[in-house]
Amino acid sequence: MAVWLLLMFLVSATASMPGLQRVLVMFGGSENGYIQVICYVAFVYAFLDLRGMSGSLRKEFGGFELNILPEEDQLVLTPEEVADIKLQVIDIEKKGVVYMLSDFIKKVCTQYRNDQSVAETLHVMEVQIENTREEMEGNLSNVRYFNTAIMSLGFIGTLIGLSSAIGNAHLAKTEEGMPILTSYLNAAFDTTLVALVLGLVLNYMYNDYLELMDKYYSKSKRYIVDNLISRIYKAS
Repeated sequence: MAVWLLLMFLVSATASMPGLQRVLVMFGGSENGYIQVICYVAFVYAFLDLRGMSGSLRKEFGGFELNILPEEDQLVLTPEEVADIKLQVIDIEKKGVVYMLSDFIKKVCTQYRNDQSVAETLHVMEVQIENTREEMEGNLSNVRYFNTAIMSLGFIGTLIGLSSAIGNAHLAKTEEGMPILTSYLNAAFDTTLVALVLGLVLNYMYNDYLELMDKYYSKSKRYIVDNLISRIYKAS
C-alpha cells in the first residue's frame, strides 16, 4: 500500500513530465494499479524466500574448508581410520560447526561401520544426498507458485482492462471519453508488461539457485567418493 500511494503521489507530482508520468502509471501509479501492486507483493515474497535459501546454501560451501577428509594422493584408509573420521566430525559438530557435508560424511562412516561394504556405503551416500536435494527442491514450491501467480495476475489484469475498455466503447464517440478509454487499454497492457518483467527476474534467480544446488551436491558427491569411499581398504 505504501508503494502504491508513493507511486500515485509521484504521478501527481510529475504532471509537467508526461513521459515520466506514463512510466509511473505503467508501474501502478493509478487507481487501476492494484494488479501491479499485488504482483509486487508476490514478487517480494518469492524474492526474499529465494534470497534466504540461496544465502544458506552458499554458506554450506564452507564445509569443504574444514578439510575433514584427507586429500593426499595414493592414500588409503583402514576401517579404523574411517571410524576416526566419524569421531572427528562429531567433535566438530559439538563445537557448533554444523554443515550438510559433515552430516553426509558422518552417515557414510556409520554405514561402512555397519556392514563393511563399500558398494552399499556408496549407495547409501547417493540416497542420502538425493533425499536432501529433493527436500530442498520441495522448499521451492512457494517460489514456483508465486512465479506462476505473477504471470496469471498479469493476464487477469489484461482481461480486466480489456473488458473495461469494451464495456465503455461508447466513450470513443466523445473527445472527453477517449482519455478514459485509453487509460483502460493502458492498464490492460501495463499489467502484462510488469508481470513479464517480474517473472523474468524471478526465473533468473530461480534457475541460478538450481544451478547452485547442482554445483553443491555434485561437489559433495565427488569430495566424499574421491577422498573417503574410494580410499577405503580392508585387508582380507
